Amino acid sequence: MKKKRLISLLLFFFFMLTAVSPALAVGAEQAQPLSVSADNDTDRLFVAFFKTIYEVIASLWNRFKTMLTVRKEKVKNTMNQNAIHMLRSVTDTIGDSFIITTEDGKVIVVDGGHKTETEYFVEYLKAVTGQRKPHIDAWFLSHPHTDHVEVFYEVAENRAKQVSFDKVMLNFVPYALYESRSQQEGMEMVSVFDRVSKAFPEKVQILHTGDVFFIGAAKITVLYTPDTSFIDVNEHSVIFRMDLGGTSILFTGDAQVNAGNKTIAEWESSGLLDCDYCKMAHHGQDGVGKNFYEAVSPEVCLWPTPTWVYENTNGNLKTFETRAWLKELGIKKEYKSFEGSVVIGMKPRIVTTTDVFEDGYDAAKAAERLASLGYEGLDMGFDYWTFDGSPFLGDGYLDWAKTVRERADAAGIIYTHAHAPGEADSALLGRSIEAASVLGARYLVVHPIWHEANGKTIHSRLRFLQVNADAIKKWLPKAEECGVVLLSENILWGASSDPRVIAQLVRKVGSDWFGWCFDVGHAHCCGYKSDVLKACAVVPMSLHIQDNDGSGDGHLIPGDGTIDWNLFLCTLREIGYLGDCVLEAHHQSLEAPDAERDAILTRLLETAQSLREKM
Repeated sequence: MKKKRLISLLLFFFFMLTAVSPALAVGAEQAQPLSVSADNDTDRLFVAFFKTIYEVIASLWNRFKTMLTVRKEKVKNTMNQNAIHMLRSVTDTIGDSFIITTEDGKVIVVDGGHKTETEYFVEYLKAVTGQRKPHIDAWFLSHPHTDHVEVFYEVAENRAKQVSFDKVMLNFVPYALYESRSQQEGMEMVSVFDRVSKAFPEKVQILHTGDVFFIGAAKITVLYTPDTSFIDVNEHSVIFRMDLGGTSILFTGDAQVNAGNKTIAEWESSGLLDCDYCKMAHHGQDGVGKNFYEAVSPEVCLWPTPTWVYENTNGNLKTFETRAWLKELGIKKEYKSFEGSVVIGMKPRIVTTTDVFEDGYDAAKAAERLASLGYEGLDMGFDYWTFDGSPFLGDGYLDWAKTVRERADAAGIIYTHAHAPGEADSALLGRSIEAASVLGARYLVVHPIWHEANGKTIHSRLRFLQVNADAIKKWLPKAEECGVVLLSENILWGASSDPRVIAQLVRKVGSDWFGWCFDVGHAHCCGYKSDVLKACAVVPMSLHIQDNDGSGDGHLIPGDGTIDWNLFLCTLREIGYLGDCVLEAHHQSLEAPDAERDAILTRLLETAQSLREKM
């Protein structure tokens, strides 16, 4: 039936377009003007009316084609996940266009490209966010060149009903300076911004070197803004660092040698130039010098570049020189926009449960100790704080959580996850949500209800889904109020042991504030291999990583049991997992004397780092 409706719709558009103009074969931007004579006022009115109808239908046709193109590309919806989308150019033209999503639901855009790319940008953005009218929290404009700013101008001026935005962030040199230097394109693009932005002056945020701020989970550090002693507009590109998840990304606009050298001089000693991902300056040709890429030492380079630039088709570019630099530097991976739009996940953070220490072990001290060993995030095990006299059970539990977070922040480590005691109907769940929020944890894992009131295990899939959906839905308003996403996980009994059922529960609840966590160790105990994830209706938002021999829930360091970790990693790549690595391998540390724990936790961290490198 869907195919028949699609065919009918296509035929409708075809006949409408044929009736209007047999010459119409492409989008509105490529359409030729109609040739109709106008000998009198009536003819002129008729021509104007006919031309308007033609343009409307041509625009609809172009939008429809673009929608089909994006659907064919199977663009991944990464809302509430940390990811970068580098958009291809539909016309193989030069330009930058990046869409970034964050784990806490923010959407960030960097530049956008030429006006001719607007239709594709809007449809792609809809697919990425899953929203009919996407909302952008922050839109960065690197510098006033057409291939970087025109999509923003078109959206801001003519697409307000299709896309909304909170902030546009930039630092443009004044019109008068470009005029005095006869820099025509800079003059035109600054002039357009000055005109367009009059409609939203409250949304304009001027960036300054040294600015540090957050857009949800994304930390922004501005490293360079225009030095007006440099003549070229490209040298006025804003350079900024984004830290998101476990990854740092450097955006460089079209910065050239002078801007690059000044940035090195000001920031190299700080370590902030050293980033995991680097956006190639000026599309990878005639940009910053080799010394800049040496200072950044990226693992991954992003090329927003058409084929004719990458291959130096015209023979007058410096792309081959830049490519030789990267080869010398041993760059591990390069993504090129001319090969198609691509979604790039962040490096997973390595997070460990605080359950590596016994009940009541000072939570602030645990954070400091784990930070000193090199862990990047923490999972607070509230399930280990239910003993008599626990601060988690007292009236001052939120003050306790606040103090723990302050100590963790001072140690340079963050809480990303927490684990609630009991099951989805536990009276402590509300307290857990509130405390997780104060800690700054985005996710709270909640065990599903796996038995009836009489203790009998729930084996019926339908009964399990209904009982848990009803329980979870009661907590969703508080979860949303506190900004904490609830995650159910596959456990060990009855229907709760099947990861496919847990993923189905997510579908049944149908909320942005509920997802699931795949526990690889629990699955192994219950006879499920990691590739069961390919049969799950929803990709998990988090992982519990631990090992065992299949006979019991060992919570061992990966490699100390019998789980097939190569299959696990291959499956994660195949399903496009974008979340963190949360280690629940705590039994070996927990059972050891305190003096031996650091050595065990170091081995756990090194094993996790090795797994991450293979993901």
